Amino acid sequence: MKTNFLEGLDANIEEAMQKMNVTGSSVVIVKDGKTIYQKSFGYADVRKKQPLSVSHYLPIGSASKAFTATAVVMLAADGLIDLDKPIKEYIPEFELNDSFASREATPRDLLCHRTGMPRHEPMWMNWENLDREDLVKNRMKHLFPNAPFRSIWQYQNHMFAVLGYLVEVVSGKTWENFLEKRIFAPLGMKEYSFCYPDSDPELRYAKLYTPDEKGKNKENKAMRFDAMGPAGSIILTPDGLAKWLNFNLSSGKVGKKQLIAPEVFAELHKPNIAYELLPWSFEERFPVGYGLGWFVDSFRGKKIVEHGGNVNGGTSQVSFIPSENFGCAILSNADSSMFPDALSSAILDRYLGFGTEKDWFTAYDSNYKALIVEMKDQTTAILKTKVADKPFAHTLKEYAGTYTHPGYGDLTVKVKKGGLHLLYHEDGGYDIDHLHFETFTMNFIEQIILPITFITNPEGKVSSVEIPFELSTPDKPIRFEKK
Repeated sequence: MKTNFLEGLDANIEEAMQKMNVTGSSVVIVKDGKTIYQKSFGYADVRKKQPLSVSHYLPIGSASKAFTATAVVMLAADGLIDLDKPIKEYIPEFELNDSFASREATPRDLLCHRTGMPRHEPMWMNWENLDREDLVKNRMKHLFPNAPFRSIWQYQNHMFAVLGYLVEVVSGKTWENFLEKRIFAPLGMKEYSFCYPDSDPELRYAKLYTPDEKGKNKENKAMRFDAMGPAGSIILTPDGLAKWLNFNLSSGKVGKKQLIAPEVFAELHKPNIAYELLPWSFEERFPVGYGLGWFVDSFRGKKIVEHGGNVNGGTSQVSFIPSENFGCAILSNADSSMFPDALSSAILDRYLGFGTEKDWFTAYDSNYKALIVEMKDQTTAILKTKVADKPFAHTLKEYAGTYTHPGYGDLTVKVKKGGLHLLYHEDGGYDIDHLHFETFTMNFIEQIILPITFITNPEGKVSSVEIPFELSTPDKPIRFEKK
């Protein structure tokens, strides 16, 4: 087995981490069913100067989707569901805003992100007590689509929550328990979790970090999102990901035991719809299509299957080349970082004999920084529309109150320190600045500036508030009615 391609990799990783502002990272590489490289770099806890080790837990984020997809495919292999029959046959209460999609959407449609629904991320973020069943049966139908059913690929998290609930309805086990019994146990994955604990006396969970406006990494609290867990809540060690890589490279086999029939397992890695995830591309690699919980790409002429993930303070990437029986996984405690993607490409290049001829770290980092600048310009554009000397029409107290939306839930507006303050779910809240007339603004998650427009009814009372939480459709703000 050749391993000379690993020479100099440690130094390459350490240099890239410093350049890309990565606090800590764990890397594992497998070949022909064996782990040939497993190391950690940087810190698990910066304040305590605790080095990150391969025994530390880190979130894999949306790489969890491949586990959920595997669970669903297991149900299909068991004959309990058909990937191409409507979800409604298994969950009669399932309903989307689009009646045609409600009637026709299949597990395959949800697994490959082609329902026509955009992300609607603010709906679930920081909503710890959101219930998965309630989400599926009562709230999904109030989230509007922005494209016709099956017309385009749009990355979407809610649908994987639906799939997690589908697993529960059909198997009689919660999504979490199904994964434990049918995937983690057979694969020998003993170290896993679905959320960061409130207390961690043994310091097994690496701290998570997000850079502030000046680029300094700040520790942040791990987000808990049980209802949306099937979309991205799994937390693992590198060893667990090594086992997961080998399972996929073996087409659903562990040792001599076939957990899923090969012809059914193959559906996971088969492209279903063309996709574009990032607004840039490289001649060495290009997207082919989205499978079931996996991206399928071409890298230097080789088919690769992969999926990354990001939660607040953690980023991951899992990649493998089926024809080479080779794969790698990267975990990091850096928020929204391109480091795992870049390192994955760098490792694949080394293995395929291209060495370090392409600086993947600079390529990804420069494109990402340019994208952030562009996004910031777009999200701050609202401030340039300000009409001077146009005051609001009510007293601050009249705007105060609780407002509700059947999908997004409740938000509360309070008077605080001579201004307005908005509380949404379990986050810390946001100060509201007046722009003009009845429109205010708030600095939302990741420095996104959103307009907030209050509506006055014919009786002259503040009756609702509109916020364009779904950024892909700013002309369709989410309207919360005052209670």
